[in-house]
Amino acid sequence: MQLRRCAHLFVELDQEPRFEFATLLRGGDGLDRSARWRAFAPHLREPVTVTLSQLAILEACEREQAQSVESLTATHSEADVQLLAELGLLLPVAQETADERGERDATLRDIAWWPPAAIAQAYGAWDGIDIEARNEAGLMLTSVQMIDAFGTPPEHEYRRTQGDSLALPPPHRRDFDALLAQRKTCRNFDPDAAVGAADLATMLHRVWGAIGTLELAPGAIAVKKNSPAGGGLHAVEAYLLVQRAEGLAPGFYHYLAVDHALEPLRTLTAEEAAGYAHRFVAGQHWFANVPVMVVMTARFDRLFWKYRRHAKAWRVVHLDVGHLSQTMYLSAADLGLGAFVTAAINDREIERALELVPMREGAIAVVGFGPRAATKTTLELDDLVPTAASRAAGGDAG
Repeated sequence: MQLRRCAHLFVELDQEPRFEFATLLRGGDGLDRSARWRAFAPHLREPVTVTLSQLAILEACEREQAQSVESLTATHSEADVQLLAELGLLLPVAQETADERGERDATLRDIAWWPPAAIAQAYGAWDGIDIEARNEAGLMLTSVQMIDAFGTPPEHEYRRTQGDSLALPPPHRRDFDALLAQRKTCRNFDPDAAVGAADLATMLHRVWGAIGTLELAPGAIAVKKNSPAGGGLHAVEAYLLVQRAEGLAPGFYHYLAVDHALEPLRTLTAEEAAGYAHRFVAGQHWFANVPVMVVMTARFDRLFWKYRRHAKAWRVVHLDVGHLSQTMYLSAADLGLGAFVTAAINDREIERALELVPMREGAIAVVGFGPRAATKTTLELDDLVPTAASRAAGGDAG
């Protein structure tokens, strides 16, 4: 059998204490403080522990050139070689795409990732996280508890000098300032209201729709949208999880930016759509009942086609998503809709639901929009949603 080392590999010397039941049995405190080498590879779901002798095998193996098991075991432990193959750090060349690990490694070889970014993308993903459940279980610290544990946070107004500051003239006040003042994060959506067809079409076109294209070379098309994007690539895609939208059944849809059209992917029941929404935003129930949720994914193959193994490219696609999010907020404010953005998402749940190819395309953030609720039941800074008490008194909550 021919083996070769995985495409990307980082090793860390881990000296953090960890629970070890055997130390309790020996009369200890239950903590193992011995150092260990941890191998991080983006085609794996979790880091794995390796020994110095196994690291020597990995050092002897090339990333591109395959070696026979016989040649490796001639100079290294057969048990170590076998274990590295079982861990997925050595991969059989003839069966590279036979399992998930092989498929992910093949994707990483095909796309010009900057290795540290590939590690961050792979190991920063969530799966099965429920923020509200963790909060109810006391696993989330309150602001008071954080101050008790970590001290006060860095000051909210950051000054570099102790000298006098220079006063600036008052800013001009225009219609745009009024729109900016309406830009709020909404955590109280009307559970019965749907997004109108015209509002949905307007939101999609303003935020993710192409307003022009330019062929730079045969097959290389730059896209113009209402938000900037690195290299004019616009490598961010918009996938809709519709719960309540006029003229659309609940389900998954892909927005075609150039055609300004929806590509139906999968129809869902209302209960299924609600379940996906809750899991997509990691149990943040204040967002989960939004009528229209949009997953913004990065197409890494398109981005890294131009920015090959570039140290800044992975950062750029996150900036692209931020630009699109602000455009989404302003458009929602103009239409009188509530909106939100969150990066606290179950990335891997989204990958499975939308059938994305990991490391080729990945979720970066989730946004949503829709009519606000009549009253505020979840604490928020959106003063456009009155509380029940203020509504009874005829006023708005501040």
